[in-house]
Amino acid sequence: MGIVLAVVGGLVLLYVGLAFAKGKTEALAMVFGAVDREPVDFETLQLKSTPNQFLVAPQGLCRNAKPHLEAPVFDIPVVALRERWMQRIPQQPRVTELTADPRREQYDFEQRSALVGFPDTITVRFLPAGEGRSTLAIYSRSHYGKADFGVNEKRIRAWLALLS
Repeated sequence: MGIVLAVVGGLVLLYVGLAFAKGKTEALAMVFGAVDREPVDFETLQLKSTPNQFLVAPQGLCRNAKPHLEAPVFDIPVVALRERWMQRIPQQPRVTELTADPRREQYDFEQRSALVGFPDTITVRFLPAGEGRSTLAIYSRSHYGKADFGVNEKRIRAWLALLS
């Protein structure tokens, strides 16, 4: 047990030194490796075996993954849902828009943890749901570690509440 604590302590000191010298983002990349941001195709998405992810999607969209939560349907058109998202979500703490594909109505965001700056990527796709209605698919995932203490799920449930 003492060896484990010494190794963890050493890693913490290494990270603190790197963060001070290079900044949090650079230090994390040096310790854990670069973040792999593969484009998300909801239709063919396969979830990882780790619990540090959360998927919301309408029934039938994801052929290879079972969503953790079925997507709500909003009584507004897709354009209005996207606008509501873009007004509210980027205002959340430490959120940055990474990529945008307006043709597919799909966007990627990053939110970093407050203390260490761990990056999570959130992909959202806005979808029509018939006669002036819309829905969305959201895939939120952590890049480092295997557990996230429910952060991805809590984030997405909170963000869905902001859209209601």
